[in-house]
Amino acid sequence: MDKFRRFWYEFAFEKEYRTRTCNSFQDFFCDIMERCHNQDFQRVRPCGPYGDRKNDGYLRSERMLFQIYAPNEMTQERTLEKIEEDFYGALPYWEDYFDQWVFTQNSRLGLSGDVLKKLLTLQNNHPGIRCPNWGYIEINRKLFSLSDIDIALILGPSPSMQDMLETGYPELQIVLGAISEKEPMPNQDLSPVSDKKLSSNALSPYVKGLINFGKIKSPYVGSFFEEYYDPEFGDKIAKAFNDKYMELRNQNLPPDEIFMKLEEFAGGSVRQAPKIETAVLAVLTYFFEKCDIFERPRPEGRL
Repeated sequence: MDKFRRFWYEFAFEKEYRTRTCNSFQDFFCDIMERCHNQDFQRVRPCGPYGDRKNDGYLRSERMLFQIYAPNEMTQERTLEKIEEDFYGALPYWEDYFDQWVFTQNSRLGLSGDVLKKLLTLQNNHPGIRCPNWGYIEINRKLFSLSDIDIALILGPSPSMQDMLETGYPELQIVLGAISEKEPMPNQDLSPVSDKKLSSNALSPYVKGLINFGKIKSPYVGSFFEEYYDPEFGDKIAKAFNDKYMELRNQNLPPDEIFMKLEEFAGGSVRQAPKIETAVLAVLTYFFEKCDIFERPRPEGRL
């Protein structure tokens, strides 16, 4: 897998991890585990009044029972209740078959101290049973242990470098046209962007990588605006992006999540053809470099 595809798939994985909840997240996790372990891993489906007997997935060779918890909003009180309910609900039916009870969750921020203590207490009170926590890192490692074909089957096809190189005006026009219905923006200081901007905004390595690849076609966006019949079209698009960025920043979202939501703002929440997705990346990179989105790098010596 080349760097561009790896950056793209890291970005795609984070989007899935952040946005999937409940049964959708459980299916996502089980899809990955089935491709990693074939028939050694068994997803467990609810059946009649008995449900799934508090078992969402079972890895036979490792004697690991997975309990998956991915609510729309994770609160400490409910998480503690869920752990207690599911662990003691699983024991009567599955105790002879597992040595590890794996609490699997979708919190990008990690677990609170009280939740971690709860897992350690369960482990101390039941010698012979470990209670690890699986989250972003563990699931990410499982996914990227797979072949490129299996990763594509889970996350969908990735744009290629060839798609980026072949992205042209038709693809850009589709993307730009979707967000053009805005008033012209007031004059702004669009000073040149230094490479320090990538670091100043605390973006992850794979988002930085995507932006760097987006530079391949971001100048094309500028020439598109220069040649377009409507001289205010570029200002309309810039204002749309700037307004959306300010809205997201005011929600105190992490930088990577802001980038994801800007990508959805430009290209929609449904996966598009590869060349449309590379056009979205070119547009985002263009406005990133122009300082219409994300923060300018700090001057030397200033905090």
